Amino acid sequence: MVLKQMAAYTGRLPTSTLETLGRGLGRIAYGLDVRHRRIILQNLAFIYPDWDSPKRRQVARSVFKHFGIVLLEILQASFLSRAKLAERVRVEGLNILEKAMNQPNGCLVYSAHLGNWELGFLAVSARLNRSVVTVAKPIKWRRAHAWLTGLRSRFGNRVVFKEGAMPFMIRSLRKGNTVAVLIDQGVRRNEAVEVSFFGKRTMATPSVALLAMRCRAPVVPIFCVREGDGRYCVKVRPPVPFERTDSLRHDVQAYTQKLLRLLEEAIKDYPEQWFWFHKRWKRTYPDIYPEYQIVRRRKRLKKGLEA
Repeated sequence: MVLKQMAAYTGRLPTSTLETLGRGLGRIAYGLDVRHRRIILQNLAFIYPDWDSPKRRQVARSVFKHFGIVLLEILQASFLSRAKLAERVRVEGLNILEKAMNQPNGCLVYSAHLGNWELGFLAVSARLNRSVVTVAKPIKWRRAHAWLTGLRSRFGNRVVFKEGAMPFMIRSLRKGNTVAVLIDQGVRRNEAVEVSFFGKRTMATPSVALLAMRCRAPVVPIFCVREGDGRYCVKVRPPVPFERTDSLRHDVQAYTQKLLRLLEEAIKDYPEQWFWFHKRWKRTYPDIYPEYQIVRRRKRLKKGLEA
């Protein structure tokens, strides 16, 4: 009920007011959310060692303000009509996406937690009048989970959750559907391949590479980034080709690396719009998150005592 009331309130707000409120929310969160502020600064210091402390803090504040706006925009999106959404979000390279979505083997769309990815996927469906299968993680708060699933399902879209999603994604592609996946966050080692991301070793999901090679579906990168005046642009890039050799393991790793490199380029263009809040390099460089290591040691000690 609270989410619906908040969404109804934001639905009536003009863009300028929503942005002002969102930036204010972000400034408050920057001051109060010590844990996530620390993670952002640790990530930025690790990836951009040449940036001085004031520069990192300025970018961190911008990240908080950006996602303060994104939160309100996502709430408002449930009240946006197709026409309003198309007005808010333009698509650059729409013909590329249309051609890929018309392929008989379906189409894989991949992106990152950059800009406002939720609006981006909705805008694609609204403009092309085509449904998209989106792959997502379930949210622990049940009401938020139900509300966000409803939002993502607008315009005929369908949501499938990551656990056990691969067979459904294969069937969807073979039916000629479009499947959208976010691949910028880390995954467990037993589900990942090792790649370089911002010049640092990390773990990444091989799901898109495996699907592309099994279903021979075109893989299209898209990024929904904020422009001035409260509008967004979905930037569609040409399909990413893959090469086959005698080694599937090598092919999957090489193709995943290629996909991550394109994500990296987009994030470098809009660093203040990427989701720096997560401990992206914790599995390969755990020492950059010392607080996380303390928590892990406490959990291991607790398990040992309970055993």
